[in-house]
Amino acid sequence: MNIERQVNLVRALLALSSIGLAFVFCIMLIALSGKDPGEALFWLFYGGFSPALIPETFIRATPLLFVSLGLAVAFSAKIWNIGAEGQLYIGGVVTATLALHISGAPSPIALPMLILVSGIAGALWALIPAILRAIYGINEVITTLMFNYIAIYFVSYLLNGPLRDPVSLFPETTTISSSLWLPTVVPGTRLHLGVILAFLIMTPIMWFFLKRTALGLKLEILGSGEKTAKYAGIESVRMIIIAMLISGFMAGMAGGVEVLGIQHKMRLEISPPTSPYGYTGIAVALLGYLNPLLIAATSFFLGGIMNGSTTMHRMVGVPVGMAGIIQAFIILFILLGYFLEEKFIHRIIGGLRKVEH
Repeated sequence: MNIERQVNLVRALLALSSIGLAFVFCIMLIALSGKDPGEALFWLFYGGFSPALIPETFIRATPLLFVSLGLAVAFSAKIWNIGAEGQLYIGGVVTATLALHISGAPSPIALPMLILVSGIAGALWALIPAILRAIYGINEVITTLMFNYIAIYFVSYLLNGPLRDPVSLFPETTTISSSLWLPTVVPGTRLHLGVILAFLIMTPIMWFFLKRTALGLKLEILGSGEKTAKYAGIESVRMIIIAMLISGFMAGMAGGVEVLGIQHKMRLEISPPTSPYGYTGIAVALLGYLNPLLIAATSFFLGGIMNGSTTMHRMVGVPVGMAGIIQAFIILFILLGYFLEEKFIHRIIGGLRKVEH
């Protein structure tokens, strides 16, 4: 077994351990609430992974996948973009607004344009934090988090004011023309073309970008440290901005695809309050070890948990926010796993290398 396989094996064990420990803690919480943990877990997995409900899990996983693929790019360069939630909202509201103004446009032209515009909107929203980090050294965690609040409150203002549907009781836009809805790919389900775009097109593209291109390699070198990047002749300012723009672009696409494929309007709760896509995407990216192929699988898994938590709540009475608790524990244990990897894996691999020789 070569060294890379050994590292991947240890990482897989750490990821599975993170998930397992998260479920152990959640079982304890369910038991303390007076509910039957066995019954609760049955409905959790039935609601997320039974054959009849698999399309809904893919639908829930799609915005997660867009977001987490973008975060993987930023995180590879050790640029901690926490602003995907705001970038998603901006992408969504720009898409809905533009769609309402081009309702008569032919869909083969309008749909790709709308998806592209949603990504550009998300990228532009990420640009200011990117510049602040790259040029002025201002911590991107703080700025992107602040921009989340600005984006959500700005969208809230729009949906309660100039963009609000006058006949709706809720803060949302008018429904966009059905000619601009993403077409469904499986009759009788809500499985739309955006799912194909995320899983079968963007995932391999992002894998190739990160693993097989010079730009992806430069991002990885930047992640080793700005001094290392400087010695390698890599311009850190340019790479930081590129990483943030790609990350914002993917988050904006998540919002646009959600509007065009599922909501068909911009709603204030386009991202689930109990498990926001922008924040849950952080767990997905980390659990997938920034590998787009693993991220796709993780998106599907956590999408199923999010859907299953609704079924669990309805059938057993466990709070629907339990999915968020599971994700929080997963993030906690993943971070612990990263700490263990940094501290111990290199020693273990070094020992194995000596044994091999």
